[in-house]
Amino acid sequence: MLKVFRKWLFTISLIFLIIIEFSNIEGKALLLYKGSEQGYGYNILMKYFAPVLKELIESYDVIDVEGVDFPNMDLQQYNLIITCYYSPQMREAKKYLEKLTHFLINGGKILIVNNLGASIDTSGSNHPGLAEINSVYNLLGISYTFSWRKAKPLYVDINSEYVAAGSLKFENLRDVEQFKIISPYAESLIKIKTEDGNTYDMAILSNLGGLISYSYLFDDEGKVTLNLYLIISKLLFGDSDTFRFLVVGEDNLDLRKAFDYTLLSYDWKSAVVPVLSIYDVVILVNGVFPVSDPRLLEYTTNGGTMVVIGRGDVQKYIPDLIVDNNVFPVPKDYKFPFSKSISVKMPPNGAINLVTSSSQDSLVWKINLGLGQVIFYPLDLLKKEYRGLLIQVILSQLPISIQPIVNSWSMFIDDFPLPAYNRKLDIITREFGDITDNEFYYNVWWPAMKQLSKEFGIKYTTFFVANYNASVTWPFSFQEYTNTPQQLLALKELLNSNFEIGIHGYNHIPLTADRWSAEQLDLVLSIFKIFLRNTLGESYIPYTYVAPDNIIDLFGVEKLLKSFPSIKVIGTTYRGANTLSEFEILFDKVVVVPRTTYGYYPEDKLIANSVLALMSLGTYQYFLHPDDLFSKDRNPEAKTWKEMYESLRNFLATMRQYYPFLRNHLASESGDAIYTFFKERPIIKKESGSISVLLPIGYHLPRYYYVRVSGPFTLYGGKIVYSYGNLVIVEQTENKMEIRK
Repeated sequence: MLKVFRKWLFTISLIFLIIIEFSNIEGKALLLYKGSEQGYGYNILMKYFAPVLKELIESYDVIDVEGVDFPNMDLQQYNLIITCYYSPQMREAKKYLEKLTHFLINGGKILIVNNLGASIDTSGSNHPGLAEINSVYNLLGISYTFSWRKAKPLYVDINSEYVAAGSLKFENLRDVEQFKIISPYAESLIKIKTEDGNTYDMAILSNLGGLISYSYLFDDEGKVTLNLYLIISKLLFGDSDTFRFLVVGEDNLDLRKAFDYTLLSYDWKSAVVPVLSIYDVVILVNGVFPVSDPRLLEYTTNGGTMVVIGRGDVQKYIPDLIVDNNVFPVPKDYKFPFSKSISVKMPPNGAINLVTSSSQDSLVWKINLGLGQVIFYPLDLLKKEYRGLLIQVILSQLPISIQPIVNSWSMFIDDFPLPAYNRKLDIITREFGDITDNEFYYNVWWPAMKQLSKEFGIKYTTFFVANYNASVTWPFSFQEYTNTPQQLLALKELLNSNFEIGIHGYNHIPLTADRWSAEQLDLVLSIFKIFLRNTLGESYIPYTYVAPDNIIDLFGVEKLLKSFPSIKVIGTTYRGANTLSEFEILFDKVVVVPRTTYGYYPEDKLIANSVLALMSLGTYQYFLHPDDLFSKDRNPEAKTWKEMYESLRNFLATMRQYYPFLRNHLASESGDAIYTFFKERPIIKKESGSISVLLPIGYHLPRYYYVRVSGPFTLYGGKIVYSYGNLVIVEQTENKMEIRK
């Protein structure tokens, strides 16, 4: 039984550690006191804690908890609550404790000075019990029982890392209470032993907060016993045993998303904080090179990495980007098409180029400074499609780094099977003679795609569309489907293949509130569901949906899931400007998968889109259409089918040659991998140049990572899938994986 409890406790501890590891939004502290205590809590907070927050450049609010409706306060702006109370009475005490519980599970931290202050309800009739009190304490890694008494300490042991003064005096009677540490991530700061032989932990610190008994915050002479600066800085910024980045400057969506997709920890501040040594990288948004801030210079010269994302001295037209292979492996002699003018900064003597152009322009470069380095990255490259490039530039220059990746790619075939109209189009007849669009789709295009699948071992997901009519009100019929009997034959073939049939909709009208009424959308989706059952049989279950024109809103998602609750992937496009153009999870069940790569050509653009996506998440999602051949916007150069097919084939061959570790999946399988990637975040720690990766019990394996380590290393709990020398792809096969130098 004890073994089971310990296993449960370890898993719970890991889960709450995950909560705090990824709390990175800049907030402020909230200092709470009781006005009825005649300045007791207020004076302690303002004299001892507020100055530390100011020194740490952390803004704060000071509020009388009795003077506000605390249970209904919005705490989203706060990342740390410090309370200081003398009395145990609190108005609506249970609601107060419930509010603190929600604050903790949403990523906040709580430091309790003296007592919890809410063990008695002022109404006298609804007092919290141990269950309510421990709902807060347990999240801090503490178990509490009512055991207060006065005692004289025989000795006081203060954690040497946190002690504030060398000589302290403890001879007077003091409060003692029994606080039991139940988390491996909580540590005792002050432990006392009384004359009766009992021991008590009277100050405790964990990842989510802690407590400090007032009786031991000061000694007999009034000296502060603990290093409050260290305690609060650890609560605000964490320890140096995690990969953590500091971003300084105004908020920027592309940079924030770039780091969100890595699953690595970061703090975002408006100004440079005093504690920099815990950060692997400090990033200045809209920064200026050279840097003059003495704290940043000291951090860098002592071995830190600083990234200046800023504007340069001159505007230049850049035809392409050449990425150094030490940044990320790319096909030989490959240049990323760019064709834009950007502001570039001329590098100083001795700088090392990381990204250049074929015009010999230095775009991204680094220069050594003391034991550390400064990287310059043009602000104009801080764009959505280049998020991954920034991440690889940074991680590739660290002595050791790790990045979780999805390691999955899928191929979406939109609008197939599709209705055709027996049209004889010039671009088809010129190449194939007297055939119709219908014959091209099913006698030329589809056999060629099946051959491609066989050659490269690709599992397609096709997305069936029944009509191209524009009906958004009843009647909803399927006459276009009946005009093309090959659709049914292709559907039957797909049902008996290794491919997957997704849905594209009744017609090609996006499911958005501005196009459909709620009543008509419910109706058409219900009709489409019956049609699919009649056409594909009772056993067919759709798991994937692609939004027509890649557009859908939350209204459409809700309606879609109401009729098709089995849907777990919604395809859009990464190039979209609407809100559903990011990889994200909606309603805790469906994954938005914005496709990153599309079409048949140009080949270098297909590679660029795919490799940049690999840099970001370790995935690319590719889509094309059967009618791309005679779509002027998708075939602007009027290429023949043979030319388009060869371009597609060369692209797939290049990706397989240079990135053989990538797993090809059906769209639903890739969606599962992306869902797991975001929902089951690994806990990554580093110590003495080594890395450990923890996945709580029950999390899915295997998981995959980009790993860079200077010099040889040994891997436990995983295996190397592929190696480029300086970059290795690692598969985690056990819940704990270690990379030891």
